Amino acid sequence: MLNKYSTLLLLGLLLLVASCGKSSYSTFSKPDEAYKSAQEIAELKKAERQQRRLARKSGIFSKEDKKKVLAKKKGKDSKGRNNGVSANYSSKKVETVISTARSFRGTPYKFGGTTRIGMDCSGLLCTSFQSINVTLPRTSSEQSRFGPTVSTSEIKAGDLVFFSSTQSPSNITHAGMVTEVRNGNEIYFIHSSTSLGVKEDNLFAPYYKRNFIKAVRPGI
Repeated sequence: MLNKYSTLLLLGLLLLVASCGKSSYSTFSKPDEAYKSAQEIAELKKAERQQRRLARKSGIFSKEDKKKVLAKKKGKDSKGRNNGVSANYSSKKVETVISTARSFRGTPYKFGGTTRIGMDCSGLLCTSFQSINVTLPRTSSEQSRFGPTVSTSEIKAGDLVFFSSTQSPSNITHAGMVTEVRNGNEIYFIHSSTSLGVKEDNLFAPYYKRNFIKAVRPGI
């Protein structure tokens, strides 16, 4: 009788050891899927990430990666949500200049100013372009010649826009920089206004549309 219980106990211990020896990690396998431990799954994911990194370096992208790149170009994340980056940005340099200019929003207007204490319209542009080591002319009139003229329909983020209170091309009195283009009928630019300081406005707002003279594209 003792031998019978001993035999059953020994068989039970052997079965327990066999099942525990399979893995000390939790399992995450799906029905009808080969067994994988948590450690094995982690290693597989690590290998996949390494493959994606190598693919990016060699210029080979998976379908998912291509979707992310395309979405980024359209100014959205991989789920189609706006990521806050304009699709019109042509380069990292343009992004840097615009983000620098936006960091001055709310700065009061000051004739001849180029700091957070106060700045004028041409001073804002000079200071913003210094972030990429580009030196713009100091006056709005000179800045209006810093690059080729572009038509309103071709305006992109980073282009400079110029105005005249007398509506005369030979008398540039105000300047700004395009920050965003929406559907072709909304062009936002940042500038230092005499009344409210550094802010963004729509180029097609009646006042600015009436006094708009030209847009130029700086070579950056």
